[in-house]
Amino acid sequence: MKEFKNILTIFLFSLTLFSCRQTENENTQTKHQEKYTKIIYDPTNKLIDKIEKLEVAYTVWGCACPQWIRTADLNSNDTTKKLIDFHFYLEPASKELKLPIYFDAFRHNLKIEGQFYEREDYPKGTVEMEEPMRKAKVFRYSKLDVIDKSKQLNIKEIEN
Repeated sequence: MKEFKNILTIFLFSLTLFSCRQTENENTQTKHQEKYTKIIYDPTNKLIDKIEKLEVAYTVWGCACPQWIRTADLNSNDTTKKLIDFHFYLEPASKELKLPIYFDAFRHNLKIEGQFYEREDYPKGTVEMEEPMRKAKVFRYSKLDVIDKSKQLNIKEIEN
């Protein structure tokens, strides 16, 4: 019976500790949400008149960096620029143009049509994060097509 009391005491003590930690985590999350609510894009940035059609690829970085690059720039021989300098942000012109759920960066590229903004900035609605983001070109697209890279490679092989 004495062993049962010891086990029960340890269990209740552990339960108390666990419930206290959970409250701390909830408070920390609330503070974190309150701290990062500042929107950081510039609403005065204007679109350039020129409408462009681009084929772009997604790049996975280990930072909060611009992640899109023209496929033509992927193998650029321009040694005056770093690879990150070729990258830019994408911004959909409407909510309906968001990336489809099936988009896979390893299997797909995008064909998009739209305009760049005049100055380097962040996409509309970008909220300040814990890790500072670098400003870059922003492309606002009004048309979006997902391209399968494997089919695209097969077409190029046939052309050669």
